[in-house]
Amino acid sequence: MLQKDHPLIFFGGLFLFCLDRILKYSSLYIFTDNYLITKIFGWTPFKNTGIAFGLPIPNYITIFLSIPILIIIIYFLFSEYKQAKNKIFLGLIALFFGALSNLIDRIIYNTTIDYWLLGTGIINLADILIILGIYLLFVHRRFFI
Repeated sequence: MLQKDHPLIFFGGLFLFCLDRILKYSSLYIFTDNYLITKIFGWTPFKNTGIAFGLPIPNYITIFLSIPILIIIIYFLFSEYKQAKNKIFLGLIALFFGALSNLIDRIIYNTTIDYWLLGTGIINLADILIILGIYLLFVHRRFFI
């Protein structure tokens, strides 16, 4: 795959970002009750005031740190656009849209909106995008060299 796929990757990431925003809105205002498929999987709206793994970091610090991280990701997206391979570009796009969606939550709601129960944790699509992005960037370690 060549860089000609980058617009498709961008719009795929934008679609997942919009889907995450819709799911977050739905968990706040439409589907506010739990809909469990099993005891460890289902829909469970949750306002998460912490960050990854429930770490209790104050919201203002998370916002303060998220903005420079997003700027750095944008810099890499523009600087690597022509030469980056699709997996690196996909990783950056996933990381950008996931982080942006969670940052919007923190600014608007003072919390992150989670909705999927997976095992013992509750996550959202933005969290999955962030994990996917980090995975793709670390699998292609030469991106950091």
